[in-house]
Amino acid sequence: MTNKPVCVISTVGQSVFLNAAEPLRKDFNEFRRRSDVELKPILEKEAFDGHDLYENMLAYLRALRAPNLRGASAELNSLDRILEGRTLTRADQLHFLASDTPDGVLAARVIADFCREHFGLKEREQVTLHHITGLQVSDGTRFRREGLRSLIDCLYKILKKAPAGTYTRILNPTGGFKGVVPYLTVVGMLENVQVSYIYEQSSALLTLAGLPVTLDYERLRPAYKALDECSRRNLLSADELKDLLGLAEGQAVGEHPAWPLFERVDIDGQPTYALNGLGQIVYQHLKDYQRPKVYLSRQADERYSKLDKTEQERFAAHFEALRDPTRRKGKRHGKKGEAIIYKPGNVAERLFYFELEDGDVLVAELASHADRSYEEMPDLKRRDYAPHRLWEGE
Repeated sequence: MTNKPVCVISTVGQSVFLNAAEPLRKDFNEFRRRSDVELKPILEKEAFDGHDLYENMLAYLRALRAPNLRGASAELNSLDRILEGRTLTRADQLHFLASDTPDGVLAARVIADFCREHFGLKEREQVTLHHITGLQVSDGTRFRREGLRSLIDCLYKILKKAPAGTYTRILNPTGGFKGVVPYLTVVGMLENVQVSYIYEQSSALLTLAGLPVTLDYERLRPAYKALDECSRRNLLSADELKDLLGLAEGQAVGEHPAWPLFERVDIDGQPTYALNGLGQIVYQHLKDYQRPKVYLSRQADERYSKLDKTEQERFAAHFEALRDPTRRKGKRHGKKGEAIIYKPGNVAERLFYFELEDGDVLVAELASHADRSYEEMPDLKRRDYAPHRLWEGE
């Protein structure tokens, strides 16, 4: 079993209520027929519509014992097997994606809060509930235009905060709408994220990991401006899209290599274009690569290689944080010679870096209060450091 902390992202359906005892199912069916329920309080507050049902469902789950607990819901069936044999630590994360319906949000709140108890996750940030706007099945157009976009945006935000070099990342689409499974599978294959799935009440955990599937991003990269503009504005006219793709007069959108990333939407008889699900995934992938790069100097790389696994994981998270210019500015802690000091927070680690002309970052030295290397660090000169290794996670 890997020593990396785990980040599991689970879609959530309604099976926790539908598999429960008859009185709970009856109360749930009454709740789901209501049209006056606000979603935000269920997500964030201690008091909300459906609170009694929530409390009764939690009590029902607490009373179950293995193996009956695995039969309580699709999410618990898969999560219990995914985490089986693993000793969870403070670094582990569970994320639950709730649909844009009162019953979906209530089910996700129950699952999230029960898992916090069941798996002994005491830190608040270890269990996160995400509301995916537009994720519903009653309006197919809204699902494609808003739901998929919200889902993919949320996935990439989570993955960026749990980099591959630091976390074992797992997508768990066992619960929730089956229409999202293909998109989560594509994200898993393209971003090297494990996908684990259980069908119904099966005992077999199906895992897709490390599949050799990728896209020709270099060929698609010139379309980034069009992808970005379409994502921000939702719809582009045919002329606007052709211009952003650099098509010559008379060329059709279908002649560009990136055309499968867009879908045509006719409005008042006029063709406009929106990003489809694959387009959103490619956009998020390319957007991530637009971020500043982080390079390690030879000195920093040598120091990093001598650290133990736990220390490496902490510094790896700091390297990822350095990609964010706003975060760098907020954590700036003076200078040591010509190098900027990065203070991540109330921790022992310190990083010394230079900002390069193109917006990238060169980590010059690593230090710590624990071994006094921070206090003993001399003034640093830019001429003594050069990019040695591009940090890409490990």
